[in-house]
Amino acid sequence: MDNRKKLALIPAYMPDEALIEITKELHNRDFTVIVIDDGSQSEYDKVFNKAEEFAKVIRCKKNKGKGNALKKGLRFIKASYAFPYTVVTVDADGQHRIKDVINVFNYAAKYPGDVVIGCRNLEKDDPIKSRIGNSITNFLYKVTTGARLNDTQTGLRAFSDSSIDIAINAKGSRYEYEINMLLDFTKAINVREIPIETVYIDKNRSTHFRPFKDSAIIYSQFFTNKLNKKKE
Repeated sequence: MDNRKKLALIPAYMPDEALIEITKELHNRDFTVIVIDDGSQSEYDKVFNKAEEFAKVIRCKKNKGKGNALKKGLRFIKASYAFPYTVVTVDADGQHRIKDVINVFNYAAKYPGDVVIGCRNLEKDDPIKSRIGNSITNFLYKVTTGARLNDTQTGLRAFSDSSIDIAINAKGSRYEYEINMLLDFTKAINVREIPIETVYIDKNRSTHFRPFKDSAIIYSQFFTNKLNKKKE
């Protein structure tokens, strides 16, 4: 494994103080942390100001969605850091344990030509909408690509500088972006998955995911991708 720069990218919209702890812990483990404030209201400035002690915080004037925030962060990384580096994307709500972030990063750094995703094992005690949603997207992913993944909705992903353009160019501005990113990765490079702890804070009530509207948009990406594949 070469001496890669350790970059952690965190999109955040109306975060609580968990963001501060995440940035602090990653900073203490030698990560360069980039946080994208996705147009949060001014009442959240105190959280971002505190996180700024441990991270580079980039502010968006308007909320445009998780996908837009991730792409803004990736474009910043590409323009600001020299090769080689590995980027790991981390959710801002504390659902990704630091030990899992490190494990996913280390695995991706070991295989810099691949993308690595942190795979949760969703069980009956987990929120039903998460289990059902993930099962549907896993099925559609397999139908679309012919490949099988156990957690297509995970936000914990790591990839090297050689793959950053694939991520930047993926379509979408909200949660559908993460599915499109994964589909584009699958077309171009190997996708690996390693197990991570399944964590839901307060039964996932803090999520900004809109179950019906965002799910419909996500599922439509598979249909569009299938049509585009037939045209090719």
